[in-house]
Amino acid sequence: MIEFPRNLAEAVVGRWNNLVAGDYVTPPCPPVDLLNELLETAYIVASAPEETRYPQFNLLALSKNEDGDYTDEFIQKWPFDKPRSLSIAELRRLAPAVDVKKSGIWVEWGKDGWKIIGLIDLGTSWFRARIGLEYSYKHPSCLFIQVDGPGRMRVHQGAFLVAMLIDGRIERLEGIDLDISLHPPINSGLKFLSENLVLPASEPMRDFDSFAFTAMYNTYSGISNSIRLEGHGGSIIVVPAGEQRPVDGLKIKYPLNSSCLKLAFIEFMNARTEHTDLVVQHESGKHVPKEQLSQFAFSVRETLTELVEASRFVARLAGCDGAIVISEDLVVLGFGAEITSNFNTKTKIVEHLGFGKSNFPPLDIERFGMRHRSAAKLVSQQSDYCVLVISQDGPISTIWSEDGKINVKKNFYLVNLNLPWT
Repeated sequence: MIEFPRNLAEAVVGRWNNLVAGDYVTPPCPPVDLLNELLETAYIVASAPEETRYPQFNLLALSKNEDGDYTDEFIQKWPFDKPRSLSIAELRRLAPAVDVKKSGIWVEWGKDGWKIIGLIDLGTSWFRARIGLEYSYKHPSCLFIQVDGPGRMRVHQGAFLVAMLIDGRIERLEGIDLDISLHPPINSGLKFLSENLVLPASEPMRDFDSFAFTAMYNTYSGISNSIRLEGHGGSIIVVPAGEQRPVDGLKIKYPLNSSCLKLAFIEFMNARTEHTDLVVQHESGKHVPKEQLSQFAFSVRETLTELVEASRFVARLAGCDGAIVISEDLVVLGFGAEITSNFNTKTKIVEHLGFGKSNFPPLDIERFGMRHRSAAKLVSQQSDYCVLVISQDGPISTIWSEDGKINVKKNFYLVNLNLPWT
């Protein structure tokens, strides 16, 4: 069954008040008919190209009758002198004025329907955080609609994804579905990096290990999502670290053996650990000069910037035909790689349906594109490799070996591990 904005509106309203539990104030949501009107208007606008480009934009919706405006105090509002009526033509004219990565169109609903109030600038931190390139961020707490293009809309309740309409299908975030395929290479990579990491003097090791895992996961997320945003797709092949052997099953056109990404990760982790130790000392009553705290906080920001820039540089390598090859300890071995493996016919391919589930159905890999088929061939011969396949139209697939089978997890969205609900 093909689903449309009305189905999305019904799904959003049905989940809105039961989305988040605990000490949380739910922002207002418009009635289903008003929400449907807004979504349908945006849907039509996104389907009409402007100079060969399809509009991408955000909508931030506030209630005219609520006392609170449900936006972060640091988010900049740019109100018009007079509200404007919501229409397809008006929204189409305004869409080019906003950047889907940082700003949006401010709309408001009341007894007289929808009005366009102005523009809102979120800054880049929220968008960057969601794709794994930021840890400190500000975000709206209201109804937030991201329009990615024709037939693609995501509806958020502040930081929480409520539902999305992707190519005629409603998708809901039912619980947290983490990509466990990356766990083995991340854990292995951190073991190789451990001798270069400064251990915490005051933070519990459990918290340190958890953050190190998150930071490594987010590095892969940042690279993968940066490739996705370029729109051309690509593949990342993660191979074992520390073994003095050629990379089997691959012909690398541009060998690198570069440690730039690895060193950026180490420097960020060490700066963060040293700053955390100072903060803990300060909070426990020990005198720590403010200048020293500021200096180490600045160091964290600087090293994170370097890690982000290195991640984005690696992502650009996917612009060349072929895969990017990275070792588990973040050494970039090369790019433009061609997979030369033949398929091991003794290996079964299954569709991985999520963590905690079992009895995965068999998967016909021939129904997929060249990147998926090549990745399955490689993993069938090299069971310790893991491949991330980034499609041109957005979703990511992970392909890895487990329990003697090739597992394929389709249509996955890698996000900041601190923000899996986004």
